[in-house]
Amino acid sequence: MASKEIIAFYLRLSVSDGDLGKDKKDGSNSIENQRLLLQTFVDSRDDIAGPIQEYVDDGYTGTNFDRPAFKRLIEDAKAGKIKMILVKDLSRLGRDYIGVGDYLEQIFPVLNIRFIAVNSNYDSERYIGKTMGLEMSITNLVNSLYSKDASKKQRTARETKWKKGISTAGRPPFGYIRDKSSKGGLRIDPDSAAYVRKIFMLAIEGKNTTAIADYLNCHHIPTPGQYWLSVHKKEIGCRKVCDDEWMWDSRKVWVILNNLTYTGAMVHGKTIGLHVSSKSRRKVPKNRWFIVENVHEAIVSKDEYEDAQATLTKNNMQASKLCDSGFSLKGKVICGNCRLHMAYEYGITPTIYCAHAAMSGSMSKCDRTRHEAKRIEGIVFYMLRHQIQNLLSLIPAIQKKKEDHEQNLEVQIKSLNRELETWKAERVRQYEAYAGGVIKQEEYQKKKMETASRIAALEEHREQLSAILYAGSSILHEAQSVEDRNRKVLLAEEMTRELAETFIDTVYIYGKEQIEVKFLFDDLIRRAVQFLQTDFLN
Repeated sequence: MASKEIIAFYLRLSVSDGDLGKDKKDGSNSIENQRLLLQTFVDSRDDIAGPIQEYVDDGYTGTNFDRPAFKRLIEDAKAGKIKMILVKDLSRLGRDYIGVGDYLEQIFPVLNIRFIAVNSNYDSERYIGKTMGLEMSITNLVNSLYSKDASKKQRTARETKWKKGISTAGRPPFGYIRDKSSKGGLRIDPDSAAYVRKIFMLAIEGKNTTAIADYLNCHHIPTPGQYWLSVHKKEIGCRKVCDDEWMWDSRKVWVILNNLTYTGAMVHGKTIGLHVSSKSRRKVPKNRWFIVENVHEAIVSKDEYEDAQATLTKNNMQASKLCDSGFSLKGKVICGNCRLHMAYEYGITPTIYCAHAAMSGSMSKCDRTRHEAKRIEGIVFYMLRHQIQNLLSLIPAIQKKKEDHEQNLEVQIKSLNRELETWKAERVRQYEAYAGGVIKQEEYQKKKMETASRIAALEEHREQLSAILYAGSSILHEAQSVEDRNRKVLLAEEMTRELAETFIDTVYIYGKEQIEVKFLFDDLIRRAVQFLQTDFLN
């Protein structure tokens, strides 16, 4: 484990938050300016020393905390690697009033991390045991309100463009490409448009969405995602299905047959965000959509569109999903081939099956067996009992090894603590010598760095020993917790929803007989075995 002497610089820049000014230029908020400001601040403070690590989110909004660098920052903080976090101002941390308040008043104090917002004149050391204060609360609230106001303005600007028939969509629908001569306009892509027209013609002939998907797969017609990859050499979105099962299914066909864009209309505003900091969206009633007719060339006529709509049945229009029907493993059963959730079907004998295979037609290699739900539950219940017994059998050996090495590790840690106190006292002595004019700044800076390096090395060694000492106790505590919860398994006669939520992560079904179960305590077993195999004497 790394030493808890790291100083973290968190730098963030976002166009959507209004961080950039005209022509996307704003020197005060640039990443480079933030870096320079924080480095200058550290250099001017004698009470701040240690290695610096940057966490940079360039192009990420501050309205939520779903940012890659910020997530790494928090993970490192939880792992005990960071002692201090510096930002340019509170808005760099975030513009969500409630979220920022939680980090300042709860999360950072619990992690024993000092937080400094330079331009906001905020230093958490001044608020130990207190709330952040009225001034900081107002600043935080203003950042949140600013973000909400900016979001409303952006929505209004988009709606103005929609009314004029100007598209703001990031990617044109399958069958079209961007028309560079018309701002936000579309023009037909001959190759992919031919596939779209074929889909509509098959629907007009009376074929349902599953039959159409099977036709497209048998004729090796690329899906929208495959076509985009072949043209742009990069994927769109996060694909969940494996390469072999990346094919047309009834849902993809349904989406195309229900897209008014193919009639030449521009359609926007079908969904809206729940709130400014949320990625969740809700559907908007069709009478509130922004629909502008005859904006671009149509792939199908309005009559053809309506004829295709008439052939769609209720069964075609609903994607198969796991239902909340008392099935204890709801949401946990995955097809081992395509890695998508398997569907649950009611009936006298409820079954689970791969919906992808059912919707994709004859080309899918997924197993088409309909498994009796009770049988799968029984197998998983038996495997759960067996795996818990494997874990519990390790407890005596963990207990013995922990007791054998605990005293020696504690002695080493105490020795390191004494040496650390000596070096920290030396750091104070060096500063006093510099402040008193005994040594020059150049010599002081050199000694300061050498002392900081030595302290960091000692603390890293101490953290490693502490981690070993903690590992045994932690593993033993977790294993005993599983042992306590095992009473519910011993008393149960079959798999229940409560047991599934407590112990089961995922169930993979590969065919008629092959089942793989991932338990929530699998990592605990791995750590327990690793702990028993570790030679603490070397």
